[in-house]
Amino acid sequence: MSAIPSDQRRRLLAALALDVGRPLSHETLANRLWDEEPPPSAVASIYSAVSRMRKQLRMAVAEEGHGPSRDSPDIKSGSHTYTLHADRQLIDYWRFVDLSRHARQLAENGEDVQARTVLGRAEEIWRGEPLAGLPGSWAQSTRATMADQRLATTLLRIEIDLRLGRFGETVPELTALREERPTDERVAAHLLVALHGAGRPAEALAVYPIVVRRLRADLGTGPGETLTRLHERMLAGDPLTAPAGRTPATVRPSPAPRAGATPPPASSGRRLIGRRDDLRRLLGGSEEAAEHGGVVTVSAILGMAGVGKTTLALHAAHLMRGRFPEGYVHLNLGAHAVNQSPLSPQAVATALLRRLGVPATTIPLDNEELFALCAEVLATRRAVVVLDDAAAAAQLRPLLPPVPAALILVTSRRRLAELPGSRPVFLDILSVDDAVALFTSVVGRERADDRSRIVEIVDRCGLLPLAIEIAASRFKARPSWTLGHLALRLSRKTGRLAEIRHDTESVARAFEMSYRSLSAEQQEAFRLLGAHPGPDIGLHAAAALLGRPVDETDHLLEALLHCHLVQENSPERYQLHDLLREYALALMRDEGAEEEADAALRRLLGFMLHAADQADRLLYPRRSRLPLPAFSQLPGMETLLYDLDLDSHESARNWLDTEQAALATLASHARATGHPEAAAWLAHVLAGRLDAQAYWSEAHDLHRAAAAYWRSVANDHCEARALIDLGATLANASRYPAAFEALDRGLTLARTEQDPDATAEALSILGRVLWHRGAMARSLALQEEALHIRRAHGDRWNTARCLVNIGIVQRSLGHHEMALSAYEGALPLARHFQDRTFEMRILNNIGDLHLAAGSLKAARSRFEQVIAFPTGTISTFDLAVVKINLAATLSIPEELDRSLTLHRQALTVFRSLSAIKHEAAALNGLGHALHSAGRPADARDQHAIALELARSAGTAHEEAAALYGLARAEATLGAQAEAVGHLSSSISLSERLGAADQAALARKAMADIDATENPEG
Repeated sequence: MSAIPSDQRRRLLAALALDVGRPLSHETLANRLWDEEPPPSAVASIYSAVSRMRKQLRMAVAEEGHGPSRDSPDIKSGSHTYTLHADRQLIDYWRFVDLSRHARQLAENGEDVQARTVLGRAEEIWRGEPLAGLPGSWAQSTRATMADQRLATTLLRIEIDLRLGRFGETVPELTALREERPTDERVAAHLLVALHGAGRPAEALAVYPIVVRRLRADLGTGPGETLTRLHERMLAGDPLTAPAGRTPATVRPSPAPRAGATPPPASSGRRLIGRRDDLRRLLGGSEEAAEHGGVVTVSAILGMAGVGKTTLALHAAHLMRGRFPEGYVHLNLGAHAVNQSPLSPQAVATALLRRLGVPATTIPLDNEELFALCAEVLATRRAVVVLDDAAAAAQLRPLLPPVPAALILVTSRRRLAELPGSRPVFLDILSVDDAVALFTSVVGRERADDRSRIVEIVDRCGLLPLAIEIAASRFKARPSWTLGHLALRLSRKTGRLAEIRHDTESVARAFEMSYRSLSAEQQEAFRLLGAHPGPDIGLHAAAALLGRPVDETDHLLEALLHCHLVQENSPERYQLHDLLREYALALMRDEGAEEEADAALRRLLGFMLHAADQADRLLYPRRSRLPLPAFSQLPGMETLLYDLDLDSHESARNWLDTEQAALATLASHARATGHPEAAAWLAHVLAGRLDAQAYWSEAHDLHRAAAAYWRSVANDHCEARALIDLGATLANASRYPAAFEALDRGLTLARTEQDPDATAEALSILGRVLWHRGAMARSLALQEEALHIRRAHGDRWNTARCLVNIGIVQRSLGHHEMALSAYEGALPLARHFQDRTFEMRILNNIGDLHLAAGSLKAARSRFEQVIAFPTGTISTFDLAVVKINLAATLSIPEELDRSLTLHRQALTVFRSLSAIKHEAAALNGLGHALHSAGRPADARDQHAIALELARSAGTAHEEAAALYGLARAEATLGAQAEAVGHLSSSISLSERLGAADQAALARKAMADIDATENPEG
């Protein structure tokens, strides 16, 4: 970067390079370039800098003697984003990180010597200070994160050196590290072992007391178990080994929030007044740990309702986000949520992984695997995680790691004494001075002119922050009131929340005072909002719940917002605090208004059901579905739906994205409150969206409950649809036996009900399941039956789908002409419906046929045609499939570099989606390319991994291909017996599958080996 004269452009390139391949928004870049205070011209300045950087990148490529190509480094523009497209290995930091990861894997597999060699290569890359000379807080924090990564790598190398017996060589470096990090117990433990192993026991014995003194003086704590155990073993004369714990895993430098992750807040939201000692107790140890790369403990913020636990946690999270830059999550665990149970440990783990950017398709369904993945992420991700309103330690214990890298803040009204490794921070009520300051900050100094009266007011609010804020906001909204008048009103004690224990009485006084000051219409709105079960509610859903027009609902919500009886966390998204919701429901019960609440819920269900159906039909117009029943048509529905403006793909997608959590919660609540039919219809309406977004766990629960309901009321017609939706979800999740069971029953019911659409849909999906399981003949029969039904009913769109499915099966059976005929029959139909994605898939399949027939030129033409489609026309997954096919047509070794690039790009996509079958196919393709390039040993490694993946996923096609590839590699390496064994297995498996092409390839390879061993035969 020294050749770039401008600091701004150097920072821009650094920001893009450290997130290579990831789109960065203009806002993110502006904050990195101008330290969170970008000027009004920031976007224009970034545009100008990007233009200059593109020119410099092109010049750099030209100076190296390379012509421009698709793989040349370049900065691509997106929708309000820029992305640096470049090989990750061109960036020193990422080369260092990749080598460190590789070394860690080798070490964990017991290959210390190889790991030490790789670490040596990694450390050769590190020259001087990273981002040297770049000013600004972003560059500074990024340098600190990079330094953490280098320390982790250094400690890993030292661990290996100690295991290899190189004690004396490590002592000088460890001594220097101890001077830099006197309270780092990992460094101290390594130094103790090194000195002892080098024959310097007296010096080794001196390490422990020095560290203990520094820990107590600087941190007010004692040493950990690992260091203490090492010291005790040395005193007892027992042999010492390197500490068993591993250094923390790879740290990313200041990434932008991942897709699906909650962005860091601009502030902590509510006012934090006082709490200095509490904040010091909460963050003192974490700040030191963050500074020195040490252990970060779980902090549990405990106290009564309304005492300010969440406010303190969010404020602390805001302060620490710069030191824990890899994500921010605020998750309400729902211990006191109304109308629903607290989140289960499984739900907590799933939500955490999603919000930390883990793709939905990679989140396991098995509980043990789910908890293990969550613990692994929290043990390696330097993120801030706020777990709000925990019900019990058991809610969190399974998913927390012993040594988290994340800063984890838990709030609860209970003590959570059983939460392992947690540090409790107990919150008490505010001091009088802090309570007065909080009241003053809300109402303003002009009206806070009588301290004695304010002391009286906050005392009557119980010195609880929540009660004080509500009372102060009410006073602020009443300019005619005096402080004496408010103090008088606060002295009117009337009732308490029957559902809340004694520690919430002061909050109840504030709730009651606020509620009784409302008009009759506002009171009714507040009560009915308490009947909403979701995390928050939109304006139109609130209008349906209240049974009022949108404008009137907007005014009512605004009035409640002014009194802090609702919160608006994002534009036109409203939320009741959990205690306020309990209060609203208590009012409904006290006033005998259960029927009123049930009617409100029916209105809400009807609106959400029809809105979801409308959005679904916009996004998936040709999806097989049932029309909604008349029962959900309610007065005013058409006006509400019209005002919602669901009239485009974008508006439909945005609405479903926003309401996803509310819809799922509403369906569960409907089942629990006597509305199971509405819940079942919601599951059917959401089926397409849930599958498209890979929300397979949620879809599975909804469809299973829907099928059970329809069965209980003997509605075979709807049960068939629910089972088909369930089977499709299970098939997408690669749970083929369960999918087969659901689809088989769904098909039987659809036939009995004489529902041709459902019958054909069940046949098609069931045929795909059988194809995955290798039952080719049965799969083909079902697909042909589905085609017959679609043609008989004039369904041209689904006719094209059936033809493509038939072509895929015929291709697997080796019937190339029949497969080509099926594809060519589907292609004009796809073009008629102007479905470019469908057209692309057909062209790719035709190219695959040419490839199987050895017509490489024709195949390549098809694949290049698809690759040339405009960006965004096809999904990244489909594009990755085409890249693998295109790579198979390249001339090797002449085009090996392009082949390797295509395979790497595809593998990245498949792994991010947990598409195991396709990952195995890509590895097989990579193995064949390497074998053709004269690298049989490397080819063998790729095929071996592909074989393991294929067997784990039960994908027999790729298993047979991997066995064939392994045999070729082994034969070239001279391992003829192993090659023959692999080929025999491949032939047997291919014959069982009916995969004639693969069987023929394996037989020919077997004949070639036989001819080599018996040349006279």
